[in-house]
Amino acid sequence: MKPGPRILVVDDDPGVLKALRGLLSDEGFTSVEARSAAEATRVLEAPEGLPAMMLLDLRMPGETGLEFLARLPRPLPVPVVVLSGEASPSEAAQALKLGATDFVEKPPSPERLVTALRNALALGALQEERERLLDALARPGHLVGDSPAMGALRQLITRVGPSDTAVLITGETGTGKERVARALHLASGRKGRLVAVNCAAIPATLLESELFGHEKGAFSGAVNRRAGRIEQAHGGTLLLDEIGDMPLELQAKLLRVLETREVERLGGSVPVPVDARILAATHQELARAVKEGRFRQDLFFRLNVMPLHIPPLRERPEDLLPLARAFAAEFAGPEAPLVLAPGAETALRAYPWPGNVRELRNVIERLNLLRGGGPLTLGPEAVSAPQAPATAARPSLGEKSYREHVEDFERDLIRAALLEGESIAGAARLLQVDRGNLYRRIKALGLPVS
Repeated sequence: MKPGPRILVVDDDPGVLKALRGLLSDEGFTSVEARSAAEATRVLEAPEGLPAMMLLDLRMPGETGLEFLARLPRPLPVPVVVLSGEASPSEAAQALKLGATDFVEKPPSPERLVTALRNALALGALQEERERLLDALARPGHLVGDSPAMGALRQLITRVGPSDTAVLITGETGTGKERVARALHLASGRKGRLVAVNCAAIPATLLESELFGHEKGAFSGAVNRRAGRIEQAHGGTLLLDEIGDMPLELQAKLLRVLETREVERLGGSVPVPVDARILAATHQELARAVKEGRFRQDLFFRLNVMPLHIPPLRERPEDLLPLARAFAAEFAGPEAPLVLAPGAETALRAYPWPGNVRELRNVIERLNLLRGGGPLTLGPEAVSAPQAPATAARPSLGEKSYREHVEDFERDLIRAALLEGESIAGAARLLQVDRGNLYRRIKALGLPVS
């Protein structure tokens, strides 16, 4: 009989290990046991590969389960279900914040524990499938487009990918810079992960800790040691998206990391060696930012070893139909192919696509949501519809509350600022508000953050 999924059980109590061993065996699982965070680390790094998931006790001698969970790379290497009988509500909340999929109190009922395990395994399978599809789509040969520019881009990725050279990816918002970064990572052959950081989406006050990590007690709220995104990219690739929005003081620290290949956590004194291939992406003209004093010249030279530019969609109309068909297959599947109504192709080519590939994807996704059965039909009216969201008819007074009317207006205002500013940081400058406050307001209003 084929052995069931391997479950790593991390607990220092022999009685708990024995009980869980029997329960997991009865349910068709194979248990792997660790009595400490150190033993669990060895299991996760063992040559036989990762277990399907982990059951983690929070209260253990030495490094606690919560501290162990905090220092694991992000996203977590395996789904984690936390198991504890003494955890406080704040510890349970912290575990979930750190990425645990569920919290089960001791002693768990068999039904409750098995449900948590199966839910975590299902979530892990979905995440693996998503990563597999993203990797498949991002391979140089799968970057969609028939234009000469896309052909040249695929060739360049194939040649540059296997090196460790820093690459600066430029292009307007929505052109697909992160997908190109993923293609470069896959072509590199590196065994580690692609770790992406959006420097414009993270408030400046949090960005330093997010990038460099911190030691326990480094600042108020730093209850555990945490590896930063740079450390998490060890053995893989680090993508610094919207690098032009990084504050100058952090640019100096980043430059030191690139020169020394070491990172020092906030509150720490011992440098940690890091082997990560560095990719940077931006919609800004960094050479102009250097002249204006907004970006360090030495960092620009360090990142701009291999410039790679993605032209806007309006300059490569040959890619419109292949991209539209690829998105139709993504949303509707092969059973509902894309059908072009009369005038649709002309409308596709005439529209300037200010949101580039992301805007085209949104158009196809909206068509799929509104279609009934049968094929996914693209008409000329679908292409022109996104041009004027602010002129849509407002509901009459009385149909919505005062607060709802105000929030509708605020959404339109923020959308316009994001479109013109091309990033959260750019929109914050236009609206003359704090970037962190604007980011929280965008989330509260349910607007997409890209």
